[in-house]
Amino acid sequence: MAQAAIPVTGVILSGAAVLVAVAQLVVALDDGDDTLKSKDHWMQCSVRNETQFDIIYNNEYFDSGTYYRAPPIKIPKFSTGQFSVCNKWGLAGVSGGNAWKVILDNNHSFPFALGFTDPFIGARKSAAIEHGSAKDGYNAASERGANGVSDVYTGKDDDGNTTYFLLALSAVTGHHSMFTVHQTEIKGDWTKYK
Repeated sequence: MAQAAIPVTGVILSGAAVLVAVAQLVVALDDGDDTLKSKDHWMQCSVRNETQFDIIYNNEYFDSGTYYRAPPIKIPKFSTGQFSVCNKWGLAGVSGGNAWKVILDNNHSFPFALGFTDPFIGARKSAAIEHGSAKDGYNAASERGANGVSDVYTGKDDDGNTTYFLLALSAVTGHHSMFTVHQTEIKGDWTKYK
């Protein structure tokens, strides 16, 4: 039996409207300053909000390292927020995660976690997973970037018609890692998505 779609209040944008807004999302990505890049282990991370909802930062977990530049508290709809991480000292790398939530309405949010590692030994890794703690994001990090997807949500479009959507998470690993939260309209049978 399929789980019921979670109802969200407010007008839900169509897939086409989301794509138009995302196409207009032109953000100059920060390359990281020279002091950051002089560290032995560092990552410049961008969080791309391709949804009509705000994203709020919750907390972090570090196995090693620290923020060079902390994440923003809020990433508004259709915008990009950035943070950078680096080793604290010596030969240690940087490994950790942070937890976020997408504010869907006054009663519903979608929690997710990001993970990032640039260890002393081993490869850079990243993750973007659903319903996780900051430590879960760290533990899920992989070289190819672990990805996730939300439950299915339902609401009304601007014509009053019922619509279904989900939020897809992706992580691209590198010195300049990209994490994306994308709002995807579901056409047809939404029950096959969860």
